[in-house]
Amino acid sequence: MRKTLSAFLSMTAFLAAGAAKAADPVLPVLKGPPPPLASPWRFEFGTRYWFSSGNHKYDYYDSYIPELLISRLTFGDLTGHSAETFFRVDHESGVFLKGFLGGGTLASGKLNDEDTVAATKGPYSNTIHVQSGGSLKYVTVDLGYNVMETSLPTGQPVRIGPFVGYNNFHERMNSFGCAQLLASTEFCPADPPNRVPYPTNLDGLDFDVVWNSLRAGVGGEIAFTPGLRASLEAAWIHSWLWNTDYHNFRPDIRGAQQSGKGSGFQLEGLIAYDLTPRFSVGVGGRYWHFSAPGKDYGERLSNNVTRPIYSFSQRYGFFLQAGYRFGGPDDPTGAGSFGPFFAKAEAEPHEWRGAYIGGHVGYGFAAAKDTTLGARSLEAAILQTGFQAPFAQRSDIAGFVGGGQIGYNWRLHPLLVAGLETDFAYANVGGSFGASANFGVGAAPRNYAASTKRLLEWLGTLRGRFGLLPRDDVMLYVTGGFAYGRVSALGALGEGNRNCALDFYCSAGAFSGLATGWTAGAGFEYAIARNWSLKAEWLYVDLGRQNYAINAFGGSVQDGFPANFAASSASATHLIRTGLNYRIDWPAPKGPMIAAY
Repeated sequence: MRKTLSAFLSMTAFLAAGAAKAADPVLPVLKGPPPPLASPWRFEFGTRYWFSSGNHKYDYYDSYIPELLISRLTFGDLTGHSAETFFRVDHESGVFLKGFLGGGTLASGKLNDEDTVAATKGPYSNTIHVQSGGSLKYVTVDLGYNVMETSLPTGQPVRIGPFVGYNNFHERMNSFGCAQLLASTEFCPADPPNRVPYPTNLDGLDFDVVWNSLRAGVGGEIAFTPGLRASLEAAWIHSWLWNTDYHNFRPDIRGAQQSGKGSGFQLEGLIAYDLTPRFSVGVGGRYWHFSAPGKDYGERLSNNVTRPIYSFSQRYGFFLQAGYRFGGPDDPTGAGSFGPFFAKAEAEPHEWRGAYIGGHVGYGFAAAKDTTLGARSLEAAILQTGFQAPFAQRSDIAGFVGGGQIGYNWRLHPLLVAGLETDFAYANVGGSFGASANFGVGAAPRNYAASTKRLLEWLGTLRGRFGLLPRDDVMLYVTGGFAYGRVSALGALGEGNRNCALDFYCSAGAFSGLATGWTAGAGFEYAIARNWSLKAEWLYVDLGRQNYAINAFGGSVQDGFPANFAASSASATHLIRTGLNYRIDWPAPKGPMIAAY
């Protein structure tokens, strides 16, 4: 009985103590937001300017004696300017995807044309021509795996990984004029009284060279100090060549095609420095080498035998880059979570209001536009009616543009920004097109060539901008306004190899001057830090039409057959530009502040 009573009292006391404790208020535990989760992905993107030089060589051999060299074309000192965008995506497993896309111009260079190099095949000739208005286009995509990601004893990270990928490299070269260096005066003579210097605005020969390559290589990166790193990669390539040869004085082979298969290699190195934990600038170098034996299909023999060729291209130079990266296991901000657009660059909002300065690089291009040719003399009308002179010429244009901008933004609303921007840029956006035909003059067939060229040399705009802020660090905008620039155009028609003898016609003309018009486009700007933003934009620039005269000269005038034409060329260009802006922090005004967005 005592045991039962004792147990009952103990249970009652325990329940009473629990009830009393339950009656006490329980205060909630306050916690901050959960820490962001690091992403397994690391993403880097940016823009580059590549200054390069290079050459292309084309050897042409005898069909029956393959070691007998007949002709050699050497395009040398080909100075290139190009803009490109790049990206790299890494996963914590070690898999990565990287690549770049670029385009630009071959602003200068020369062509040496050596014919019948083998003395047994005839007299030797060496002529030199000016290369102008050429273009570059290229793309590379690689997939790889980091087989080693470790740290040095000093604690600096190192990674090494092989990759496989694809590269496409396209270069267009245009040559003008002709000067005889050695031997025969048959090709571009200038001996009076019946001959005049070969016109330097006549496009005699164009080359369209395309290399498609599979790549296999290895690359690595090492950090010397926090914020300073270097990378290097080397790749072996297996290439397929496809070339189109436009001999504009040779209608029988104009548009002749060559193909080949060969190999080469590509090297690239970079030193980059982090201005912020995510934003970096760098300088690098690059060397590309392509070579391939092949066949020429332009001058097949009667038994359909093709002629052997050998092609070689190389391009080398240095590049400047600006890049931004986010995400990865070492980024505690969760910036690799790939939310709408990108994750925020930093917690502090970007201030879009105020003045800014910056720079940009880009690629310009345009679809084929007509240069119309109207007869200004009876002789010109006779030639066009007989299809011995064209009514119009077409030329696609492409090239590089790069310069700086300055502007000011007003914050109209938490979601709206209005601004005014002006920019000025060097440009080399142009192209040339030649055509030819064979027709009889007297008892002998003769060849004529007709060529036109357009070039945008520099460009400026004054534009308004209206932007939408879907997030405080992202602006989508439209833009438009006034555009101006220096434009040149030229045209030439006439005989080819024998250069304006008395029984034929030659005509030439050119325009160069200021042109004005309008521009409109759209863009995207992303704040990578409080004062810095990266941008990408598309602009359409229309500078109207340029009118100029193409007048007869040389033997055709002496012979009383002046073929004079009126030329009109359109100047409209699409520009794709990437750039970097820095917002200027002005000293805060004294006195009471006016509230603003």
